[in-house]
Amino acid sequence: MIDFEIAEIEAANQFARLLNPRVDFTTPYTFYYDETNNIKTFYVRENDFNYTFTANFVLGGLLHQGTVPDVQPLIDSFKLQKTANEVKFKHIAFGDFLDCLKSQKLNLFFRFLKDSDMYVHYSSLNILYWSIVDIVDSAIMNSDAAMQLGHGFDNRLKNDLYKLCRLEIDAVIQLFYVFEYPNVKPDKIGDFIEALSNLFDAYLPIPEFHFGLESLRQILKESKKKGELAFVMDEKDYILLADLTHFYLRPIYTFKNSTHIFDNEDSIREDLNDYRMLDKGVEFKNYSFVDSKDSQLTQLSDIFVGFMGKYTNYRNTHSMEEIKADIDSFSALQLENLKLFVDIINRSDLKNPAFLHATDSYEEVMKFDMISKYLK
Repeated sequence: MIDFEIAEIEAANQFARLLNPRVDFTTPYTFYYDETNNIKTFYVRENDFNYTFTANFVLGGLLHQGTVPDVQPLIDSFKLQKTANEVKFKHIAFGDFLDCLKSQKLNLFFRFLKDSDMYVHYSSLNILYWSIVDIVDSAIMNSDAAMQLGHGFDNRLKNDLYKLCRLEIDAVIQLFYVFEYPNVKPDKIGDFIEALSNLFDAYLPIPEFHFGLESLRQILKESKKKGELAFVMDEKDYILLADLTHFYLRPIYTFKNSTHIFDNEDSIREDLNDYRMLDKGVEFKNYSFVDSKDSQLTQLSDIFVGFMGKYTNYRNTHSMEEIKADIDSFSALQLENLKLFVDIINRSDLKNPAFLHATDSYEEVMKFDMISKYLK
């Protein structure tokens, strides 16, 4: 049993509220959860990863304050076959993101949600981004000058490294495999930095890459001299993401006054049972697991999270120019569904920015804002 004390996290929450007064961790809500792209473990093989990296892992769903809202009218409106004993995303929409937007049932779901007293929440993890940010954090630790430049500088470097990795993914996979990343051995640090920096060369003349990659190249030189990249050493060979337990724990301790209802999954229940949650030494447990067949809001969470998974895969694999071209060709129903989706996200963000959490690159996150503005 691992004791997990949240007192220090409470201090971080207070700081977040100072940065944005709309952030609210104290009001009690009821959160319902489902997940998509639950990869369990993510690791590198000789020529590829064990799982696609283009779609984010998303944990999230619907939430409400007070009494449970009546969603039976919505479920009735889907007119599912009598053999369907619960609502699943696959009953509402199918195909890729653009195909899903053609669904009339998805339109019913979005319209109901927009007009209800419910909100959406999610934790979204870009798996490739997660896999490479430790390179930047390790390099910055080795540079006194870089340490003074702040969080914005860190994010710029991470974003540009992510964009490079997307473009050079085959070379990156081979690099990771050869050096047993993220467990680069001390005598191989210099070679790893040299091989990684060589990938920068073709992109340094390009204005959008120059500042970030050149800055990273320079601070990596300092790491090479020191023979150290602290966060990509002393790990397990090839294992980029060992498990997702922290992403389930995070909302539990962040919204400690709320109730968290997860869809039944034995492995997740077992993982969470390994932790004893403490608030100033006092144990608390604010979560439970349900069979989705017995929880309509868990079923509806599956719809939202399933669509979020489709969205992140589409967003991560299309440039903004391609996205705009697709929007310009949308049918009236596709356009309405996308606008409703954007409105639901923005409405939830307006209610409480803490409902929406992303571990992702600036490049990908900002596409949502650009889509939102393009639709106006």
